[in-house]
Amino acid sequence: MLLRTALSLVNLVALTATLIVWFSFPQYADYALYACLGWVMVAFGVMYSRWGNRPLRPAGPGSGGPPLPGGGRVGGAPLGFCVFCAAHLPPGATRCPECGRAIAA
Repeated sequence: MLLRTALSLVNLVALTATLIVWFSFPQYADYALYACLGWVMVAFGVMYSRWGNRPLRPAGPGSGGPPLPGGGRVGGAPLGFCVFCAAHLPPGATRCPECGRAIAA
């Protein structure tokens, strides 16, 4: 998961908490609003900085890692399904049996 994605989720939680405080404890509504706005501004600053596209965990075996090399091929072999309609492809197929589109070699 990218840092940007995690911060977006935390922003939604902060907004929800602010709304809960706003309606449940009106005497603290101003503090909750300012805290939420401050948090969202800092989070957006981080999200759109050079750190926003960094993964939360270092990429490695079993962690999801970087995108597959070869454009969707695993170990030089095709994935086994059509990227257009998700139909199962028999080994060595050049066209999808369901939608008829050509399979990239």
